[in-house]
Amino acid sequence: MTTTAPLSEVPTGHRPFPPAEQAGTLVHRFLEQAAAHPAREAVVTPEARWTYQETAGRAARIAASLTAAGLRPGDRVGLLFSHGAEMIAALLGVLHAGLSYVPLDAAYPEPRLAFMARDAGVRALVATEQHLPPARQLADWQPVLAYEELVSVDAADAVRAHPDGEAYVLYTSGSTGQPKPVAQLHRNVLHHARVWTDGLGIGPLDRLTLQSAYSWDSAVQDTFAALLNGAALYPVDLKSLGISGLLEWMAAEEITVYHSTLPVFRALVRAMESRGTALPAMRMLALGGDTLHLADLDAARRAFAAHCRVAGAYGSTECSCALLRVADRDYRPPTGVFPLGFPAAETQVWLQGGDGQPVEGPGEGEIVVASDYLAPGAVADGRTYRTGDLARRLADGTLLLIGRRDHQVKISGIRVETGEVESALKDLPGVREAVVMPFTDRLGERQLAAYLVAADGARTEPVVLRAALRGVLPDHAVPTAYVLLDALPLTPNHKIDRAALPDPLAARETGPAAGARGAGPLERAVAEAWREVLGTGAVSLDDNFFDLGGTSLRVAAVHERLTRTVAPGLRMTDLYRAPTIRSLVRLIGSGREDSAAAAARGARRRTAARGGARRAAARTRPAGPPPHPQQPAGGTSD
Repeated sequence: MTTTAPLSEVPTGHRPFPPAEQAGTLVHRFLEQAAAHPAREAVVTPEARWTYQETAGRAARIAASLTAAGLRPGDRVGLLFSHGAEMIAALLGVLHAGLSYVPLDAAYPEPRLAFMARDAGVRALVATEQHLPPARQLADWQPVLAYEELVSVDAADAVRAHPDGEAYVLYTSGSTGQPKPVAQLHRNVLHHARVWTDGLGIGPLDRLTLQSAYSWDSAVQDTFAALLNGAALYPVDLKSLGISGLLEWMAAEEITVYHSTLPVFRALVRAMESRGTALPAMRMLALGGDTLHLADLDAARRAFAAHCRVAGAYGSTECSCALLRVADRDYRPPTGVFPLGFPAAETQVWLQGGDGQPVEGPGEGEIVVASDYLAPGAVADGRTYRTGDLARRLADGTLLLIGRRDHQVKISGIRVETGEVESALKDLPGVREAVVMPFTDRLGERQLAAYLVAADGARTEPVVLRAALRGVLPDHAVPTAYVLLDALPLTPNHKIDRAALPDPLAARETGPAAGARGAGPLERAVAEAWREVLGTGAVSLDDNFFDLGGTSLRVAAVHERLTRTVAPGLRMTDLYRAPTIRSLVRLIGSGREDSAAAAARGARRRTAARGGARRAAARTRPAGPPPHPQQPAGGTSD
């Protein structure tokens, strides 16, 4: 059973967040925090450590530069950035100028980014120097502005943001074969910041991770829950740090609030247990994007201190966090699966049956969310959103997620419309028919399998298909398994019989065993890490990791294993540079990565030490385990 601690008892400096109508805009609330805490750290990365005053100054200069470039309130600006501090200054500057930002994740394929920029009607693109060439490729007639030039101008501008003005446009997977835009207003984002702030008890003494790509709604939650409350925001580039680097950095920086998808959290816990590393400052683990099980709760309780709590969040880009539950240390879900939480403030949630009527009492139906803060255009009547998720109401009134009414799935915590992936496959030469289905791999993670019927005489090699799909789809939407069929199975009424599709694990392609000839101990160690992470029985020395179904999360898992066993100085980026066993062993043997990684770790430790000294001088840490809120203010169970 869960209980709710009074917010005033939470020793993080937390104060209840004001209703959206009182908070003004995202910019006004941020500037209030900057005025109240000018010297407090606002944005921290391994390369940057900005105070609130410095961050506000950068945003103001960018806003003035954008206005001088001819952009006017209501215009949309595309932001092409990697994960880092600069993206935070850029989006704050865009909002300061009364504009809305459209995240263009630099990791996405160029055709996808070009579609998003055109579809959103961006009036300009802003990019860091390293991303200017691809930004110019994306731009049609729109100007491309260099971040470094915008932020260097010695000027300021009045805040032009308006509570009912558009703040951003995010793109999600779409069933039509193209990404789907979801826009959101300042007042609505402020409301969702209130839900996250009060639900997790966030205050100015907190240090929050920002792990999600800034094109995801979860990045919005973390960014503004930190910067609108005087807390410190820690953007985490997992591709650069790796799981072991992330663990080391969070320990050095004494992170208090961690937010990620479940696959990354599970990899983090495995690294903590194998390395014996603790994170004693952590007080809150916010986990979402997939089903949270009792095993995940038990893992968190083993790895983290007794005062650390687990929060399960439910929502979507259209409604952000609609349901939230924070579990007491001794809470055990009645079915072994963590039920969905309590409705957020000013939010109603119910189940709707197939007849369109609400489901009363125990029963099953589609989750419907009603609120005045839903994304405009995402709902038919202005305040009701049908999520497409199916749930069962348990005897105690909580909801248990049981599936979807369509073919949308969650991969690495990100929603994917299988229709979009099928459309991309059918556009490839040699593919006549395609069906995409989720499956659970040997590591227990959700992946996509593609079932294909080739055109007459065509050969459909998985290596070729993966490479082609990576040119049009983000990494998480590319299937990891490919099954070639003579024909797709059909039901008696001639629809595709998805239940009759074969197990993709039994049909996975394999190569000759690594080390069959000429392999030494290092090759065998790398091959064993690959086999364990990929769930395959055999690999060869010249197989490409990504052609065997490797993903960014699997790269992180291999990196953690190798740095723990045979290559302590290996960098995460080395695995992208050397994607075969032969090339990776050659790189490890050269020793170049050892000195570079050691220097980088030393720099991170020195930076963390300086920051830790400043934090110690700036705050007095309260004694004892922190109490915690269990439910957003005003929330009640459905």
